Amino acid sequence: MNATMTGMIDSDDAVNDVNPNALFEGDLSTMPADARMAAIALKRDRYIAGGLYDTVLDNRDAVVRSLNNDMLELVVNDRYRIMYATPVSGPDVTIRSLKTRASLTREEAALLAFLRIRVLEYENVNTDVDQWIVGFEEIRAALTTGAGYLAARNDEEGVLKKLSITVSMALTHGYLTAVEDDEGMYRITPLVPVVLDRRLANEWLNANPTTDTATPESTSPEAGTDESHEANAGGNGCHRTSRASHRCRRRPNTVRRRGRRS
Repeated sequence: MNATMTGMIDSDDAVNDVNPNALFEGDLSTMPADARMAAIALKRDRYIAGGLYDTVLDNRDAVVRSLNNDMLELVVNDRYRIMYATPVSGPDVTIRSLKTRASLTREEAALLAFLRIRVLEYENVNTDVDQWIVGFEEIRAALTTGAGYLAARNDEEGVLKKLSITVSMALTHGYLTAVEDDEGMYRITPLVPVVLDRRLANEWLNANPTTDTATPESTSPEAGTDESHEANAGGNGCHRTSRASHRCRRRPNTVRRRGRRS
């Protein structure tokens, strides 16, 4: 009788110990599947929006714990409804984060600044986010004429090559997306106004490449384990989960981007 009762108790305990969120044999995680997908996207992608944004709000504590395990913290922008994960930093942090730091080129900083000013123009006339369109020729004109960053360069072929590389990097970093069936046209993403404020954009755009030895410091979200950027988000509704506010001001003489250390 005792043996029978013991067997029944053991069986009941086994049922009670079943993990309802397990996705594979031996899975000890208690995170629901959709929360895991959101956490993975934050670690892998430049930023998340839409449904994944809402999923994180519904599972915020679990997602933040998952990010913290990889030495990342969540940055939320309520205005543009996007989120990204940024490496934890500080004098007491001795563990390398899943995302690390690298540097923006001057050309990338100048392009990002131009895109931010362009977004301001669109916002002033209440243009929908999906209509924030910019063309390659518009970018070329802004950076190579007048006070543009590359205006002093005489090598037209070299300038066009450098611009093409810079635009390609902006696509990779999530600042631009290509417009389908319209070659040379791009859509500016909400990541641009989130990572760069108006004042800093003007500083960067007006930087003199012949006298400046470095570009403004910036950090902004980036993809996967390779790179992560985190730029000035001041005044744009950004906040971190572990701090009262997002680090906003950076010294105007170094640009930093998160990327693989050499």
